[in-house]
Amino acid sequence: MTHVLIVDDKNENQYYLQSLLTGSGYTVDVASHGAEALVKARQRRPQLIVSDLLMPVMDGYSLLRHWRADANLKSIPFIVYTATYTEPEDEKLAYSLGADAFILKPCEPEVFLTRFREVESQGVVETTDTVIPDNGNESELLKDYSVILIRKLEEKTLQLEEANKILLEDIARHKEAEDKIQYLAYYDLLTNLPNRRLLNDRLQHTLAVSIRHQNHGAILFIDLDHFKTLNDTKGHNIGDLLLIEVAKRLQDCVSDGDTLARLGGDEFVVILEDLNRDEAQAAIQVKKVCSKIIAAINEPYHLENYLYHSSTSIGICMFRDHEMTVDELLKRADIAMYQAKNAGRNTLSFYDPAMQIALEARAAFESDLRLAVENNQFILYYQMQVDHSGKVHGAEALIRWQHPVKGLVPPLQFIPLAEETGLILPMGLWVLKTACAKIKEWENNPLASHLQLSVNVSASQFHDPDFVKHVIDIIQSHAIKPERLKLELTESLVLDNVEETITKMQMLRAIGVRFSMDDFGTGFSSLYYLTKLPLDQLKIDQTFVRNIFINNRDAVMVQTIIGMANNLGIEVIAEGVEREQQRAFLEQHHCNFCQGYLFSKPLPINEFEAKLNALAQT
Repeated sequence: MTHVLIVDDKNENQYYLQSLLTGSGYTVDVASHGAEALVKARQRRPQLIVSDLLMPVMDGYSLLRHWRADANLKSIPFIVYTATYTEPEDEKLAYSLGADAFILKPCEPEVFLTRFREVESQGVVETTDTVIPDNGNESELLKDYSVILIRKLEEKTLQLEEANKILLEDIARHKEAEDKIQYLAYYDLLTNLPNRRLLNDRLQHTLAVSIRHQNHGAILFIDLDHFKTLNDTKGHNIGDLLLIEVAKRLQDCVSDGDTLARLGGDEFVVILEDLNRDEAQAAIQVKKVCSKIIAAINEPYHLENYLYHSSTSIGICMFRDHEMTVDELLKRADIAMYQAKNAGRNTLSFYDPAMQIALEARAAFESDLRLAVENNQFILYYQMQVDHSGKVHGAEALIRWQHPVKGLVPPLQFIPLAEETGLILPMGLWVLKTACAKIKEWENNPLASHLQLSVNVSASQFHDPDFVKHVIDIIQSHAIKPERLKLELTESLVLDNVEETITKMQMLRAIGVRFSMDDFGTGFSSLYYLTKLPLDQLKIDQTFVRNIFINNRDAVMVQTIIGMANNLGIEVIAEGVEREQQRAFLEQHHCNFCQGYLFSKPLPINEFEAKLNALAQT
């Protein structure tokens, strides 16, 4: 049976809807205002809500906004049923806030039920409750509703005798509605602070005054640290409580002549006016305000029964007599705020033009990288993996970016950006496909048919839900022997979600794919997990190899890794081998395989295969 929540401050309205809906087979609960409705809905989740607009404590607009912001309630259809607001703007506002229907009082019972059932059929989840069958009383109920409507008409007739008073009341209500719409256009509903639109107007005025009086002004871009984590873990209602309290604290930190606004989310902006003409003194004034804000935000919060600690990062852009647009000022303050984030959060940062240059360069580089993915500007280099006799057992495939203007771009310059932007996923697939195509080609080459080809896998690529499927599909489409493909995973990737990692590795290991743990020793691998992972190889990080004869601890680390791997029956290879003394040390301590410039640097495929031929002839 569908459960309906009715929200109205008038008893007769509650009775009317309750009688109508219970007589039609629904269960009904009632509330007298929005706050009571939220409490009841969270205690017993309804399947549809019918709400008036103008109510004490919390009106229908506020209820609708909170309803759509609540993860547990937002999917429940919401019908506005009102006689208070009748202007088109009110209907438009209700729909913009997420209403599913807007019905004006009074409404004929049959018409109301038709609209109600339309919304129900579109959004209410079916239940297993048994619907009460029609027992023939519905017609009697409709008569009762008609009596109610007749009484309302009689009341309206009496009101016509006071036409002048009603007219004045209508004008007042209309003015109230206009004021509300005007308020909503310029103020934030949650915090009652100016919104972006009003902020732009005031900032434009402040710029004009600054040019005229030659005084400094400043924009403070304030962003709460880790606010998303609070929202995700405790819910948007707790997040809203934090934003309301932060708004109050910020108001206490600024002067009456300054402007505090909320841009949206957890972003606030303060406009400081009439600062000192001397830039250094003005900067000192700004720092004092920011220090006061940071201290206020750092004070603990009691959010219902939850004690929470927050911090903030503040970006500052000062101005005086500058021909800058409002958008440019906000952009610069935003850049400075991210600089504060990068500096460790809970601090402030002034805008530096160098930041802008760096961001623009990064944006251009990102655009080039996207074009590189679209236009396939990548190539693979191959670095040999050998034993101590110099016999080649495999190779590592290393991606390179052949930029049409800049030439060969080193991976350290574009891999971090690719991971940050998500471009690493299509790049990783391209590497896998290209490597498998090469393995297939080598099947007909006696010098290369036995080689294992190693491919690096990024964390985001490995944790992609379709990763295993992609690998299997690529192997099958190229018809290669799976044991010729070796996937290199980092320690941090493996430990990020050990159970998921083991499951995926075992699925691929079952068809023959090999696994190597790259950069081993730089992370915090547990020996327990090491025994659980289906690893074929450990790769000693080149930093340890490089320092074997410089730092005794690194030499001990290398020996320990080799001994542990050999005891576990895991193959061990050292990367970054550049000197004969390093190779000899590794051979002495039973590390059987090496990779590094002593044997070969990474080579394009034609040079790699030429070197294979040359080694075969020696």
